[in-house]
Formats: sequence, C-alpha cells, structure tokens
Amino acid sequence: MPRPNITDEEYELIREARKASGVVMAPGPAATADKLWKQGMARRAGVTLDELAERFGSDEPWDPRVASQNESYGAVPGIDDGLEIGELREDVVCEVTSERTGIISDAHWPFHDLRRDGSGAFYGAYMTALQAMKDADVQTIVLNGDMMDCYQLSAHEKVEVKRSWKWELDVGKKMLGHLRRFFGDGVRIIYREGNHEERFARYLARKASELSGTLELPELLGLREHGIEWVGQRAKMTIGKLWVDHGHEWFGGGGVMPARNFRMKALDNILVGHVHRTSQDLIRKPLDGSFIAGWSVGCLCDLNPHYAARNGWNHGFAVVELAKDGTFVVQNRVIMDGVVR
Repeated sequence: MPRPNITDEEYELIREARKASGVVMAPGPAATADKLWKQGMARRAGVTLDELAERFGSDEPWDPRVASQNESYGAVPGIDDGLEIGELREDVVCEVTSERTGIISDAHWPFHDLRRDGSGAFYGAYMTALQAMKDADVQTIVLNGDMMDCYQLSAHEKVEVKRSWKWELDVGKKMLGHLRRFFGDGVRIIYREGNHEERFARYLARKASELSGTLELPELLGLREHGIEWVGQRAKMTIGKLWVDHGHEWFGGGGVMPARNFRMKALDNILVGHVHRTSQDLIRKPLDGSFIAGWSVGCLCDLNPHYAARNGWNHGFAVVELAKDGTFVVQNRVIMDGVVR
C-alpha cells in the first residue's frame, strides 16, 4: 500500500499526538532541516544541542531519536583540529626571509612546457626557469600555485582524452622529487596551493564528502618526504615588504594590465601568478613620496591548450632579492624562444 502524502504541519500534529501517548517519532522534513542547522551551530560553538536550545530560549526538549543530538561535538577528539571545506587561513602568514627567492607558478603538471631533444636532454620553458634560478643561487623556491593541473578532478567537461588521476598524481610526485634533487637539500621549497590544487578538496566535497579530512593532497604528493612546505587554504605570504599571492584569492580577473589591477586591489606591493602573463606596474604616492608596485609572473605550462587555444599568455618566472630592512627588488623575467629576457 503506498504511503500517503502529508504536509509538514499534518506530520507534526500526528507526531505531537503520538508523543503525548508515549510514542516517539522523528521530526518531519522541515524540522529535520532546522535540527541539522542547529547541529552545525552547536558543533562550531562546542556545546550540546540542549545547551544551544537554552541559549536560544527554547523550552522544547530535543527528540532523543535524532542521532547525535545530545552529543557534545566539542568533546569529540580532533573534531576542531582542521578546517571545514571553504574556510580560510587568513590569519596565517608564511614569511620568506631569504636574500634571494625564486618564484614559479602555473606549470600545470603534467602539461608543463618540457620536452626532450634528439639526445634525450630536456629543454623548454620549465627547465629554463629552473636553471636560471639555480644560476641566481636562490635560497628559497616558492611554487606559487597551480603547479599541478588536477585535470581529472575538474568540474569542467573533459574535451581531451587524458590519462587517469593516479597518473597525474604520479607525475606530480616525480616533479617534486626532481625539484628537490635539482636544488639540493639546502634550498627551502614552499608549495603554495592554487585554484587548481583546490580542485582536490572540491572534488571530495562533491563526490565523497565523508572522506574530507582523511585524504590530503600534500600527503598524497609526499611533500614531507622531500622536505617541502605546504601553504594552503589561501594563507598569506610575504617576502619582506612584498605580499605574494597566487592570484585566485582576489575577486575578478587580471584585465588588460594584471599588475595594475592587483596593485589597486591590494593597496600595497604585491606579486601574483594565476593570469599566465608578465606585467609590472608602479606608482609613486604624491604625499609621502613612497612607491608601491604590482607584478604578475608568467606561466610554465603549454601555451596552447585545447580549452584556450588562442590567448595572450607567456612563459616566465621571478627572482626577488631582499634587503635586511625589508625592501626588495623583483626581477620579473620572460622566457621567449627558450631564452630568458
């Protein structure tokens, strides 16, 4: 016999009648949504739902049949150790104090610009940038976001036949291992999460939210094994008086002059990647005579992918020289035809 359709109000009337006779029923759909919202409030406050009800002035007892309603979320070990999906680390600042820091971004492994010649030697913008930074004797390398593409985890339509996520992950691990070997153990390497790395957490949130918090991209990439630091959840970064972002943290795109747009948004010295274009903008403040500037750094990926076959991208990297007083010099380099300019 099919179950009759009743409204939330009718359900609650039946529930109250049965409750008066000692029979407990679970709340109806609307009430369940309200309970779930209150559970979330209780979890964040670290109190039980009964305590939350008292704070809101409710005299209605919670239904004992609803799972976990009388459990104190704050008492569960580790429940508040991490962040929820979408929460940010705005209070965290990664400080880079090295005299010379190399910055690369947007390699989009495994679609980076790297090839072999007839003798088996590597060439392309990716290796050109690494060699130039090594020649500059940098003490810190900042992988400033979107080093991985995470193509298979994208919500976009897959118009190209690519290999599996496992293959992408294996390529990423090999590239990180190569970076450590290439620069040696004495160089600090910082991997900053970009919007493409964020695809991993977004995928889990869409497809397997139950696994969130148990699978972390830095662990899958083996960063600890290579002594590579992870800066995630849009935390801030500074090199002296220079702010460094990937670029996706800011609302809007790069526009005609990305460096100017980001400098105007930040109201301070800022360097970003993300837009795949090299640009620089500087302005002198008329009242105190000081300067603020913006830089956008070129990419190290394939310049003609299927999804953006015609674009204005260019290859590039940056080296930042830092003085003891926090002032700095940015060498924002372009790679053209395999040559650093």
